[in-house]
Amino acid sequence: MKKVIGIDLGGTSIYGGLINEKGEVLKKASQVTGSQGGRTVVINKIMEVIKELIEGGKVEAIGLGSPGFIDVKKGEVLTIGGNIKGWAGTKIREELSKEFRGIPIFVENDANVAAVCEEWLGAGKGLDSFIMLTLGTGVGGAIFSKKSGIWYGKNYQGAELGHTILYPNGRLCTCGQKGCVEQYISGNAVEKTYLELTGERLEGKDIFKNYETDKNCKKAIDKFVADLGTYLISIKNIFDPEGIIIGGGVINSKEFWWEKTIDYYYHNCNNPKGTEILPAKYLNDAGMIGAAKVAFDNI
Repeated sequence: MKKVIGIDLGGTSIYGGLINEKGEVLKKASQVTGSQGGRTVVINKIMEVIKELIEGGKVEAIGLGSPGFIDVKKGEVLTIGGNIKGWAGTKIREELSKEFRGIPIFVENDANVAAVCEEWLGAGKGLDSFIMLTLGTGVGGAIFSKKSGIWYGKNYQGAELGHTILYPNGRLCTCGQKGCVEQYISGNAVEKTYLELTGERLEGKDIFKNYETDKNCKKAIDKFVADLGTYLISIKNIFDPEGIIIGGGVINSKEFWWEKTIDYYYHNCNNPKGTEILPAKYLNDAGMIGAAKVAFDNI
């Protein structure tokens, strides 16, 4: 059975897997991204993950999901590079091909590969259309339909759902705009809300965990719930998809906010029926499996 490597590049961590044609992860490797170190540091970290996975065996291709606007034909990052310092303009395929000669390399947007995974094996399997939201260090988005597949837009900038405006003239985003969605419903956003309330820094996982015992944690999460619920209503009314799938690292804490968010959506949406809101089935593995599927589809 053929095997490929799937890489999920995030703002915090790089996850990689050796994956077969059934989507089974045979081996895993990971590295801290080192995103503040710049593109050379990050490329080297990706290479380390690939070398660990490729050791002693043959792979047919490498697929990689990256933050930012991705030109999938050239395998490079365009003008927005997500939460990695200096990532815009990085020619990922070209850089990796210097080290891994003769192995086809395919690069895709990170939220798109998560959507590919969920459509192949997860919560999107059998759905005619869905929107994917990945809530992590930032917020990624993907639009999928059976008829057209992943929707890219004219300049590979479509479905950047984390960079729609939720609060006009709100928090400054890494993309240069103010008030972007990812400044309010990402893991970093919850930490910023808590910081604004208290003047103190606390990790997102601890803020969620202390919901019942700390009034400021409760305020931060209640704001997260209202902002996410509001955004889900907008997505429903703009796209009318069969499903909205929510994944990314923040979904690991869903026991603290999922039901509250769904309640908010149903109580505030003018017509909530017809769109199912679903948690992603493949959490930390979604990016690497989706990247592997992109590789299999292109070789």
